[in-house]
Amino acid sequence: MKYIILPILLVLTGCGSLPSDMMLMGDSMLDVAPKGDVDVRYPEWRKAPQISTAGVQGPMGQQRTTSYDSLQSFLLKNGVDYEVLPGNHVMVKLKDTIKFETGSSKVSSDSSYWLGMMGNYLSRDPGIDIVIDGHADSTGSPNFNDGLSLRRAKQVKQTLIKNNVAMDSIFTRGYGEYVPACTNKTTAGKACNRRVEVLFVVSNN
Repeated sequence: MKYIILPILLVLTGCGSLPSDMMLMGDSMLDVAPKGDVDVRYPEWRKAPQISTAGVQGPMGQQRTTSYDSLQSFLLKNGVDYEVLPGNHVMVKLKDTIKFETGSSKVSSDSSYWLGMMGNYLSRDPGIDIVIDGHADSTGSPNFNDGLSLRRAKQVKQTLIKNNVAMDSIFTRGYGEYVPACTNKTTAGKACNRRVEVLFVVSNN
């Protein structure tokens, strides 16, 4: 008889240790079971951490953040044509380039106005880095054009800094005459190659 009573006592003792709130919920364990995957992974908070993104993905699966949404709206509002490049980050390349006279790194008045407008916007969004690529045509020696292309990029950087864009968010590169966008055999082609290209790298946060 004692072999039968002992298991019954153990069962009754175990039931007495159940939390009182569980007893109040009724007989069904479904009342206290996790309601979904989130409850299992985040039992204390009952909700997953929120990721601040726009919920849209780029060509390589990049998350397009609120900074991207804001940048896109700004470019569209001002009629600036652009393309989104593949990569681990959202990279927005402007199709319009900044043009220069032969042998010069001086930013034209038209480009200065445009850069001023762009700088005012960028100074308010720390989630965007700016990459400035300088180029030259084939006039002059390759060594001269290497330096000229970098001076052009740095001049554009200085124009943005004057409009309160953070210095450490701007990166410059010079490609000399080695990455032409057009032919160097015509006057129009050389004018096309005397340029600075602007690329925005948008933070994933």
